[in-house]
Amino acid sequence: MKRNFWTRLPAAAAGGLLIAVFLGWAAYKQGLFYDADLYGAEATLFAAAAVAGIATAAAGRRSLPWWALAPLGLAAAYACAWLAGAASVKGTADSLLRWCAYGAWLALAALFAARRVRRVAAHAAMHAAGLYFVWGGLAGWYGWISYPDIVYRSSDAALSMTGARLAGFLQYPNAFGAVAAFFALALWQLLDRPQRAVRWFAAVSLVPALTALLLAESRGAMLALAAGGLVSLASALRRGRRGYGLAAAGLAAVCAAFAAKSAFGAMEAGSPGDGAWTLAASTGAFMAAALLLRRPDTASPTVPVLGARARLLLTGAWGGSAVFVVSLVAAYLLLATGGDASVGRAGGNLDTAGARALYYADALRMFADRPLLGAGGEAWRMQVGLYQSGPYIGNEVHSGYLEVLIDTGGLGFAALLVMLAGFAARLWRVRASAAWGPAAVLLLHAAVDFDWSYALIWLLLLLWLALHLSLPSPAPSPTRPLERPGSALPRTARMAAPALLLLAVAIAAVPPALRYQAAAGAYASAQTARGDAARLALLREALRDNPPWNRPRLEAAALLPADERVAWLSEGLRYEPFSPTVHYAVGMAYADTGDVDGAESHLREALRLARFDRDSQNAVIARFAEIAQRLQEEGDREGARRAGLAGIGFFERYRELYALQYEGKSNPWTGTDLFVSAKVNAARSAILAGRRDEAEPWLREVLRDGDSDWQREAAALLTDEGGQ
Repeated sequence: MKRNFWTRLPAAAAGGLLIAVFLGWAAYKQGLFYDADLYGAEATLFAAAAVAGIATAAAGRRSLPWWALAPLGLAAAYACAWLAGAASVKGTADSLLRWCAYGAWLALAALFAARRVRRVAAHAAMHAAGLYFVWGGLAGWYGWISYPDIVYRSSDAALSMTGARLAGFLQYPNAFGAVAAFFALALWQLLDRPQRAVRWFAAVSLVPALTALLLAESRGAMLALAAGGLVSLASALRRGRRGYGLAAAGLAAVCAAFAAKSAFGAMEAGSPGDGAWTLAASTGAFMAAALLLRRPDTASPTVPVLGARARLLLTGAWGGSAVFVVSLVAAYLLLATGGDASVGRAGGNLDTAGARALYYADALRMFADRPLLGAGGEAWRMQVGLYQSGPYIGNEVHSGYLEVLIDTGGLGFAALLVMLAGFAARLWRVRASAAWGPAAVLLLHAAVDFDWSYALIWLLLLLWLALHLSLPSPAPSPTRPLERPGSALPRTARMAAPALLLLAVAIAAVPPALRYQAAAGAYASAQTARGDAARLALLREALRDNPPWNRPRLEAAALLPADERVAWLSEGLRYEPFSPTVHYAVGMAYADTGDVDGAESHLREALRLARFDRDSQNAVIARFAEIAQRLQEEGDREGARRAGLAGIGFFERYRELYALQYEGKSNPWTGTDLFVSAKVNAARSAILAGRRDEAEPWLREVLRDGDSDWQREAAALLTDEGGQ
């Protein structure tokens, strides 16, 4: 058996290297948040999974387990949402491809992890990617590398304790913190492994991972780590070793807090690299303590009696618990003291939690309108303006579970729950106790943030699960033979069916993935093209390869003659009928042609779909004032009157919206200059519509509330008797 292990090691090492490189690349590409970065990888995964599945089936050695295809159930749910009429065809197609890619990735991981030597290689690869992820973020914090937005900066104490948070390659502190917490817990579980090299690796890597988590200041990730830690403590550690685990966790926390405290101070002082020395010292101190405190399973004659007793005292159930609690209190005091700036987040400011509650309530109202099949991919982005209950800014629903719910309805949500429940049942069956805690970290944090928008997080979670789901089942009882699911099917059918399904996915999904990749390339080239003609040609090329993609359509419209824009932009409504951006662009295109009715219809729909967009509200009112003025100068008094009346209507709906929103509260409509521009342009529209009596009160309010420029314009309109 050992001979087989070593002869298979080179191939396993090569596969592990591919996994590590792929995960590292995925991390570097903003966690594959953007679909444009993912298309090529998707096509590669589809093809590789199909080839691997067919080769395995042809060899007849073992069949691909059906649990490895579970993500395809979510892909089918997105397909159903597409057929039912999605809010965004592109968003739904992208989500469908993503879930097919996750299925291909899980299938490849399951096939690779079928043998022990390959599981070892895959574990090593995952931790190598974790080192790259954590140290890449820390290197950005210390100023050793340059990467866009690797450090998030904010002066809001509710968002950042010190004005800087570590965002890492993901460019978002909360998601970065969740991944750092996942790796930290996986490392903590390795501290008590029998292999010395594994223990040393965990001891030298745990404090940097926890430091990265603390620098991210993600309270949700810290809570997810605490919950996952409890799960690991109960499931992954033997009863007699839990005291050591608690002691090690506490010491790691206080060492990381010391390193993070120093890093925050160095960042505030303008020399972030100085914090690296404290991290090195903290890592060394923890490494020494963790390795010294670990007591062997059997007594050793080389250990002094006094040292053995002290170790036994500190790592027993009560001693380990005491070390953990004292260390945790010390870690909190290190981070929560040191000036007023620390009070905001460490003191428990819950403003962001309140905002999420609004998102969740609005998401549930969205789900209630399409409960069975959902509205398809990007449902939240497409429809949030229609459902939002207040003027917040939120392009993400901040819950992976709610995103699946509104995207795919009850059908897709059921598929998600069945998939996770199936994984849990299999883990229980194979007694994979080490899998639960780290998986819980990612699954719990996804409930309160948009982690699942990052393909990297699903790739990590599915790989982690595959490494444990692939463990062999315990030997059956002599009196009760083990039942194998699907054993009623002929062996050839059991092996061929999953492979044929992967082949069908590859045939269906590779061509669109490659077309979408070509479209993304053409669009990227258009951003640096010289000359409008070259840019327009590239944008048209992007649309040929990906017709539902409205971003190049909107940018190309600005380069087209006015008489072509309406038809060009209206095509985009076929693919995103609820897009306020497209309706707004179509309405403005009608305005360019002087078509008052067409402009009013589409702009009214745009503002219905995004009623709290103040910039658009003000711009629409200004545009109708401009149309009315132009038609007046052209001698079309009736057209000017109709345009002016439309401008008045938009203004009155705008004012009523905010009056209702802030009824009984401090209303920003009064006492500030927030709506000054809208009042001036509405007054101009009213004058051109022959309703000067309505314009005068608005203009007098501007004289009271506006700045000097708006006051001069209001005064000119008040004294201009010939404004009509």
